[in-house]
Amino acid sequence: MPNARVAAAAEGLPKIFQAENNVPAKNGLSRRSVLGALATLPVASLPALAETAEHPDADLLWLDKEMEEADVQRNLAAKACRRIGKKCEKLFPPAPPQWEPPDMPDSLRKIIGNSTIHDLKSNPPAHLLAWRQLLDEQRAASKALQEAYLDKVDEINRQSGVDAAEKALSARVDELYKIGDRIIATPANTLEGILVKLRAVDMMDFASFAAESAVFSSIAADIRRLAGEAT
Repeated sequence: MPNARVAAAAEGLPKIFQAENNVPAKNGLSRRSVLGALATLPVASLPALAETAEHPDADLLWLDKEMEEADVQRNLAAKACRRIGKKCEKLFPPAPPQWEPPDMPDSLRKIIGNSTIHDLKSNPPAHLLAWRQLLDEQRAASKALQEAYLDKVDEINRQSGVDAAEKALSARVDELYKIGDRIIATPANTLEGILVKLRAVDMMDFASFAAESAVFSSIAADIRRLAGEAT
């Protein structure tokens, strides 16, 4: 399952999942502008959902119910991740500082300044070799501290159930997207069916469908067309 889906579904999760909530739209079209078209529809033009098998969009209506339940389960899983993430962060040890190379001593700068490039490459001064070795040792020590810190963080996350929480959230997001993909792939024959598709799009990552926004432009156009027919 693409990581983008999980990330978009878990906005604000501390150190577990991070994502943007407002994905930039293409060609000026956004969730708000598409869904905003609903506000222009007369109330009378929005019929109550018919749940009979004879309804032209019966399949979409049933999928809509499945999508709502999947969204509830996704949100519960996300809350569990947030709760566990906050618990883990309180247990993390202090992070070691990032290593930065110290300033070169002035005496060594003077030695380098009095040497030719050829000498520095073929026969570098002993002081320069010692300086390079010191930097290598400091860099290696810092790397060891960072790795030890990350190992401890991973251990705390694992023992606190982060892995299980992430797996559960991924499964819920995957379920949500599978239903959403089925909704988008199902032709809508009525305004009710189009509204189902809009709700599905709003629950999913805006950038996860196609690179172009033609599908959303088409849905918005259908809404305006059907609203005109209803009035």
